[in-house]
Amino acid sequence: MTTPVRKWAKLKPGKDKKVRNFYPLVYRDELKEVTPSVEHGDIVPLLDSQGKFLAWGTYSVHSHVAFRVLTTQDEPIDKDFFARRLRAALEQRRHLFPVTNAYRLVHAEADFLPGLIVDCYEEIVVVQVRTAGMEQLRPLWLEPLTDLLRPKGIYERSDMEGRREENLPLVKQLLFGEVPERVEIEEHGLRFLVDVREGLKTGFYLDQRDNRALMQRLVQPEEHFLDLFAYTGAFSIYAAIKGAHCVAVEQHAYLVALGKEQTALNKVHVEFRCGNVFEELPRLAQEGQTFDAIVIDPPALAKREEQVASLRKAIYRVVRDALPLLRPGGRMLVCSCVYHMDWSDLTETVRFAASDLQVPLRLLAQTTQSADHPIRLHFPESQYLRCLLVQRDLE
Repeated sequence: MTTPVRKWAKLKPGKDKKVRNFYPLVYRDELKEVTPSVEHGDIVPLLDSQGKFLAWGTYSVHSHVAFRVLTTQDEPIDKDFFARRLRAALEQRRHLFPVTNAYRLVHAEADFLPGLIVDCYEEIVVVQVRTAGMEQLRPLWLEPLTDLLRPKGIYERSDMEGRREENLPLVKQLLFGEVPERVEIEEHGLRFLVDVREGLKTGFYLDQRDNRALMQRLVQPEEHFLDLFAYTGAFSIYAAIKGAHCVAVEQHAYLVALGKEQTALNKVHVEFRCGNVFEELPRLAQEGQTFDAIVIDPPALAKREEQVASLRKAIYRVVRDALPLLRPGGRMLVCSCVYHMDWSDLTETVRFAASDLQVPLRLLAQTTQSADHPIRLHFPESQYLRCLLVQRDLE
């Protein structure tokens, strides 16, 4: 280190290898010592057990993640640091600009900015601050972000439950400029309305962009398409453009209303059913409805590893109830947006449901989040979205 520092965190012997190999998180039981003067959210250097510099990062007093790596270089953490990181993130997304004007600019640790999410919706920016460290660093990243993007408005959606572990309040607020009630975006030539103030996540499921395009390529005119946990019906709108007959099931009335606005915007028809998926599937069966394609994209039903068992049960149940509605030769996309449910968990859950019904399936593809939600090989947690595209075999 170039200058003496009075605050630092020191690792236990043998715990430095993961940091040297680009893993960005240090857990509390991996630390040997922290100077008493370190406070919640402070920027401190991380030292190995011999006292040698490893990284600069932020320290959390409350979270089970005690230290988050910002850089393994001994460099100042200032506005120039954040300006460089933000410019690099933008360059990585330029290939998306012919496709969409809505994208994730910063994907937290995967873009070397732990605790920060930045989503861009046309000229409106939505930020999500997840850690005390990034909260304290706000004066250093907000100005470079504004200078880089020159948005009409910046809105903060730091209202996720994870902030409670950091002892932070849940916050929704305007940070800059003006933000309208609805933001219109484009994606693959389609138009969508985003409610950045009240919508789920930051307003739109940007991570499913490639999967929406995939299902659109597969669907044929006059086929029947079922969209479960539809949110505002983006999967259905993609399919309806191809001439499919679409049914979208969503339990929240305000999301159904927004979905109907979007169908009008794109001049397509989607039958929205406002109700619980587990109740609507039996009704569809009673009506004798069957489908050539089904999308199952539930919200994050499990936030922690110990909740994965309940997530498996939920996915098993919805797949079991949906499979009888899938025509022979039909395709089904089953998604999980929970990191703790890995590929084997998801595959096994779908297989069990199919086996119990004696329905043969073949795996067509395994897909994941769109490229603006990058996956770092050295940080497996950065891949959270897993989808199985299966086909019901002809019997």
